[in-house]
Amino acid sequence: MQLDKKTLGIVLGTLVVGLALGAILFGGSNSKTTEGTLTAEHKHNETGLWTCSMHPQVRQSEPGSCPFCGMDLIPVADAGSDDNPRALKMSNAAMALANIQTAVVGSTSADVSLILNGRIKADQRLVQSQTTHFGGRIEKLYKDFEGEYVRKGEKIASIYSPELVAAQNELIEAKKLSDDNPALLEAVRRKLKHWKVTDAQLANLEESGEVMHNFDLLSNYTGIITKKLVNNGSHLMEGEALYEVADLSQVWAFIEVYEKDLGKVKVGDAIQFSPNGSSKVYESTISFISPSVEANSRIVEVRADVRNVNDQLKPDMFIKAQLNSAGSSSLTIPRSAVLWTGKRSVVYVKNPEEQSFELREIELGQSYDNSYEIVSGLSAGEEVVTNGAFTLDAEAQLKGKISMMNPMATEKDPEGFQEVQLPEVIDFKSGASKEFQSQLNMLAKAYIPLKDAMVEGSARPIRDQAEKVTAALEKVNMR
Repeated sequence: MQLDKKTLGIVLGTLVVGLALGAILFGGSNSKTTEGTLTAEHKHNETGLWTCSMHPQVRQSEPGSCPFCGMDLIPVADAGSDDNPRALKMSNAAMALANIQTAVVGSTSADVSLILNGRIKADQRLVQSQTTHFGGRIEKLYKDFEGEYVRKGEKIASIYSPELVAAQNELIEAKKLSDDNPALLEAVRRKLKHWKVTDAQLANLEESGEVMHNFDLLSNYTGIITKKLVNNGSHLMEGEALYEVADLSQVWAFIEVYEKDLGKVKVGDAIQFSPNGSSKVYESTISFISPSVEANSRIVEVRADVRNVNDQLKPDMFIKAQLNSAGSSSLTIPRSAVLWTGKRSVVYVKNPEEQSFELREIELGQSYDNSYEIVSGLSAGEEVVTNGAFTLDAEAQLKGKISMMNPMATEKDPEGFQEVQLPEVIDFKSGASKEFQSQLNMLAKAYIPLKDAMVEGSARPIRDQAEKVTAALEKVNMR
């Protein structure tokens, strides 16, 4: 169906006019509702009580229109349990029609499985600093780049040290006088051993009787050089480091856990992970949970110790981990039982003594795959609605009771009456002349065929009837 812009404009304008005509021609003052208040019948009177499905606080003794939204009022059925604004009584037939299903609140141990990201880092307990115990100048580095593997006892540098030269001379002289003064020889030996001179190097000095001006430094550790801190020709002071050496036979797997999931993780939980791009699965357990949260990402790092066979795991390698934790025993309910209203969580609890349900606000704890932990609001053994809760809530709202969407509803006064302040209703026809009303009637008669043509959806009848409505509209005196 194709309409030109002029006809389309007429149609849209006519729709607005039609709505206005309905208000003008058929609106008016209702003597039953123009008073300032409306008093509902006593709650024990089960007949002749009418309400609005959208505004359940409205109660009238006769049928009519809602003073707020204009919808037709509907009969109020016996609400049941009227003395409790949170309780809703239902018959067996109504429960079957609404497909109400319940579940018993019980203590369960919900297992937790989280998929997390992380990375490999060197075990800080196995990172060592290779230092010199006397001052001097580096003549030659035998290990001159980071990442190089070094073994304990391997030569790492050649150093010239005036202090060491003087100590070697002392050892040679003490050796000559050892028959007369053996204590002096032992004292010089201990001094050189404190400087990490090995027994083999001491024996070589004593046997040769020659001073080594360029003395070889030997590595005290086995591992990977992660930091190189000196170069050929560097001058060192006593205690200054040459390298940092990391033993990678064991590494740390750091796993990133979001703050909201922290309650699901504890020391001793099993963890499995694989490096990115690898199918090999490593297993370990959580050995440490960081006491602080990263300020921007809200992540907490947890750590697992991992044996690194053949150095397959490299520092800063990304990993994908699965953390498995046996949940502690706690009260849980199915996810389908919970109705959310922003920060509020509510459920409907079945009364074991009668066919009624009570709306109850609860506090939730951890979220599991198909259930929630209950912190407060429910006890073990109670029955909660798991299917049909929205139907119950809609029924409670229609009956003016406290519901998920109407938490501010209150009990009626002791006499069972409820006053509702109504808006003032304006009578449009009382101020219009008979001539004007006649012109509007003609416009209304022209509008009805247009409405029918629009329902049928044919372009030509719509165009013809729109022209008639336009002609009738031009005859209306708006002044």
